[in-house]
Amino acid sequence: MEIWGYIAAIFIGLSLGLTGGGGSILTVPVLVYLFGVEPVLATGYSLFIVGATSLVGGLRAYKYQQVDFRAVSLFGIPSIFPYSSLVILFCQKFLIPFFIYQDMPYKKAVSS
Repeated sequence: MEIWGYIAAIFIGLSLGLTGGGGSILTVPVLVYLFGVEPVLATGYSLFIVGATSLVGGLRAYKYQQVDFRAVSLFGIPSIFPYSSLVILFCQKFLIPFFIYQDMPYKKAVSS
């Protein structure tokens, strides 16, 4: 089953490279269903994978002077705080406890 995960990872990389987005929504199901990673842990792994990919792409764009710092200051910096803090608080208080206490069908699929 792992080989399918690696094949899916190649297609995720291609789609992320061609479109510039959508990595997280594709990475989490691959980690959960093909690699058997727990969903909460897969979310963190996905954040790291997509973040590392974005960092490499951003550094490359900076090297070739393709970064518009005015756009970064108008859109990027305000999205970091306070909105990300509110999303983290919402996930910790409501979403994670909800999913932890539910009988999720993925547990049966992963264990079999």
